[in-house]
Amino acid sequence: MGEEQKKEIEQQEIENEKQELQKILEKEQQTTQQQTKKQTEYQQKIKQKFWNFVLTSICFAFFYVIGTYKIRTGIGVFVASLGQIGCCFVVLKLWEVTVKKDTIYYIVMIIIMNVLMLWTDQSFLHFWHKKMILLLFFMMMLHQFYEDKLWSLKTYIYNLFLLLFGSVASLFDPVENFIEQMKKKEQKNQKWSYIILGLGIALPLTFLIVAMLMSADGVFANMIIKLVGNLFLPQNVIAVTFLFVLGYWLFYCFVSGLARKEVSQKTKESKQAEPIIAITFTSVLLVVYVLFCSIQIWYLFIGKGKLPEEFTYASYARRGFFELLFVSLINFLMVVVCNWKFRKNKILNGVLIAISVCNFIMMASSFYRMVLYVKAYHMTVMRMYVLWFLAMLAVSMAGVVYTIFHKEKRLYQYLFVVVFVFLTALSAVRPQAYVTRYNLEHMKQYTKTDINHIIYACSLDVVPELAKIDVNKIVVSEDEESGEEMIKKYFKRVLEECEEKTAREYHIGVEQAEKAARQYLEKHR
Repeated sequence: MGEEQKKEIEQQEIENEKQELQKILEKEQQTTQQQTKKQTEYQQKIKQKFWNFVLTSICFAFFYVIGTYKIRTGIGVFVASLGQIGCCFVVLKLWEVTVKKDTIYYIVMIIIMNVLMLWTDQSFLHFWHKKMILLLFFMMMLHQFYEDKLWSLKTYIYNLFLLLFGSVASLFDPVENFIEQMKKKEQKNQKWSYIILGLGIALPLTFLIVAMLMSADGVFANMIIKLVGNLFLPQNVIAVTFLFVLGYWLFYCFVSGLARKEVSQKTKESKQAEPIIAITFTSVLLVVYVLFCSIQIWYLFIGKGKLPEEFTYASYARRGFFELLFVSLINFLMVVVCNWKFRKNKILNGVLIAISVCNFIMMASSFYRMVLYVKAYHMTVMRMYVLWFLAMLAVSMAGVVYTIFHKEKRLYQYLFVVVFVFLTALSAVRPQAYVTRYNLEHMKQYTKTDINHIIYACSLDVVPELAKIDVNKIVVSEDEESGEEMIKKYFKRVLEECEEKTAREYHIGVEQAEKAARQYLEKHR
């Protein structure tokens, strides 16, 4: 074989390799195009404006640290919440989504929840405030993306879970999108990558330098601690860094979950069951409820009829409260499910209305029993919560009754507003402060146990009420310290606790407690 033939063969092999390589590249391009088509416009914009989204997520992470690190409540949580709202609107702007006018209602509700957290010092309420704020954030973003006015309760819950699971499914998106950006040879706008890199260098240096300066100057250290707490101490850097990364990851995954656009726009009409089934089992229950409610009206409300010998009217009134509450809740859910899963029927509607009336009577019975119990054994925070929940359940039940004759298009909005209004009212009255005031006004004298129960309520809301107490009503034995000394010791501890608060932890309720304790100690020197 000659050299010319060898060269021709080699050239042919090179051309074949080029053709195969070209085919591979074309296949990859087709695959990429198909994947791009499958992606929503919002997912594509995340990749197109990747560094903008990264910077927004970093800002969110900063506010996340401010609002969560070693802080239960305070102005820091409020500022962090406002900053997080701002980050959400930046994301909407990057997606070129127009902000709806009625979105302002969600913002106002978030602000109200934050203000109430500054008003009351009760941890239990703070827990539910934070859950309500998180739900409002989810609802606000869903409202921005979809026409949710016609959603049913089932559709809204379904879509909330879809958004949640979509965020979980996007767990690796921050890494995948970053790697994809790094693979691009040409980046049209590299300034954001430079800014992110600069921030990445600046943050650890800032922590290091501030920590060193705090070690060098005690006055500077005290000022920093008073402003932001112990964020910059070396032993806290790891925890702060972890929260920062967590905040970044959570927000980026949430944004990626929104970008998937997997939410159902319309309520799926499920096949409704034969109403005879519901009529049968609800009618049986109705007979029992009518008999029970008749007894409640005759014995409890009217006070007539002869009770068994082992019962007094007081013991009868206090008996079975929680059982009644549980049955009332079951009836509430039963009416909702029957109205949702069974076809409309006049007879079924009548039975459900009758059960609802019986349910109102049972809730009234529960409420009255608890009122009698409070009169006998005074008020506690738990008893106040129970009365509050019964009132909220009754108002919610009224909305469910309305939907028996009307399609439940906006039942979820009604129930949400009811819960929001009742939670707002509960927080506004400061339950522990109200209970303390009620008991101090209705008790003729107080024992050491009574005072200790107020002092160890784990909330500074009680301080202004306790400062008004008549110490002459406190009964103690001769070998025990006086009631006034007990209160003085407690108020001194309150002042010490308040002095340890940083500017980030400023709280209206705590400030009022500090003021009341200081005035009491000055008056009773």
